[in-house]
Amino acid sequence: MQLTIRSHSALRAASVAAALLVLGTGVPRAQTDDVARGRDIWTNKAGCTQCHGWAGDGAHGFHSEGLAPSLRLTQLTRDQIRMTIQCGRPGTPMPHFDRFAYTDKRCYGMTEADLGSAVPNRAEVTLQSYEIDALADYIETKIKGAGPVTRAQCTDFFGAAAGSRCDSYPNQ
Repeated sequence: MQLTIRSHSALRAASVAAALLVLGTGVPRAQTDDVARGRDIWTNKAGCTQCHGWAGDGAHGFHSEGLAPSLRLTQLTRDQIRMTIQCGRPGTPMPHFDRFAYTDKRCYGMTEADLGSAVPNRAEVTLQSYEIDALADYIETKIKGAGPVTRAQCTDFFGAAAGSRCDSYPNQ
């Protein structure tokens, strides 16, 4: 009986410690990992920087210099950001990253037949659902509402390879 009580107490202590760790950092470990994975998808796999720029401000994008919307200013919720990644934006250059978008009504309740010529192009690379989630988490936590780009954000993004690339951004 004493062993059961100790085991239960140890389990309770471990649960409390885990809860305090999560509360202390403000972000659960799994979510932190998703944000890091999302940054990698943003930069490497999905190629978001090609249109939205490395900072998500719509500037410095190779394919749409200044034409892609600034995600730093977006008012979209995380779920709306996720839907936009998954389904693209009908009638705009924003592609969809879901291989099966518009084959059923998962995207805005419409199919390809409903949209006709307004169906967004499929991205060169498609993403799995968990990758779309991670990318939406990254945009929600690191880009949306981040304000004007700073030198610190630039050097954080590019690391030691930033060189003079970040000199044009203000310190604060």
